[in-house]
Amino acid sequence: MKGVWPILYAFFDEHERLDRAAMRGQVEACIRGGAHGIAEFHKLTLVERRTIIDWVLEDVAGRLPVAVTVNEAGVTAAREVARAAEAAGAAWLILQPPQIAGMNETALVRFMGALAEAVSIPCGPQNNPSMMDVALSAGALMTLHRAHPHFRMMKGEGPILYVKRLIEETEGVFSVFNGLAGLELTDTFRIGCAGMIPAPDVADVQARIWDLMAAGEEDAAESLHRSVLPIATFMMMPRTAEHFAAYGKPFFAKRAGIAPPHGRRPCVDPHPLGAEILERLGRRLPSLAG
Repeated sequence: MKGVWPILYAFFDEHERLDRAAMRGQVEACIRGGAHGIAEFHKLTLVERRTIIDWVLEDVAGRLPVAVTVNEAGVTAAREVARAAEAAGAAWLILQPPQIAGMNETALVRFMGALAEAVSIPCGPQNNPSMMDVALSAGALMTLHRAHPHFRMMKGEGPILYVKRLIEETEGVFSVFNGLAGLELTDTFRIGCAGMIPAPDVADVQARIWDLMAAGEEDAAESLHRSVLPIATFMMMPRTAEHFAAYGKPFFAKRAGIAPPHGRRPCVDPHPLGAEILERLGRRLPSLAG
């Protein structure tokens, strides 16, 4: 389980219902683009979450491994989603901690342990102190790993120095996937991360960069990385999910040949200037349409 795993958007139709065709088109575009895996994450109702998990695993059909994010705040609901994802064929689970500022770490370890006990597939936390209110310390991570050996994955997002320190302090027992739109993709490879989980916006290019790094062609990888850095920078500037959805979703939809997406209110509408900037930055990218 290595490489670039784009994390899917939720696409809705004009009635703000999940759009089956658009979701299938997104999966196919990611696979055509050379993704090494698929990641799934949506803040939806529990029924919608179960639906999307089933859809994604059905559409991938074993062609790539799939990671599912479990982001329910309560233990009961989170365990239900975790078990459903395992039953549907997920390769591993990204366990997002409850976003309760100042949450006691002992309580957080109990929460994560309860989820790990519910499944047998590899799992681990989303640790992103730069964007989230709660993150696990290296000591807590090692406590959970010792109690649950399959607790060995991590979406460890942050500046490259933070991620490098996290790998060292956890003694290399976790397979760490960085994120942050792939801003430091080449160095993410160099420090020993298992991979990267970006949005699908330019994940095809980022998968090619990863492949070049793996082949030892670092100059070519760096050149290609520089070509998409302005897009990653634009997407990461506000560091909010609303911004990603407002700009990234229509940008990717156009590349993938998916009909312009509808928002689910309340949502942020893209500013015409922002849309124009992103259009210009992505003008030379290849189509991902089938």
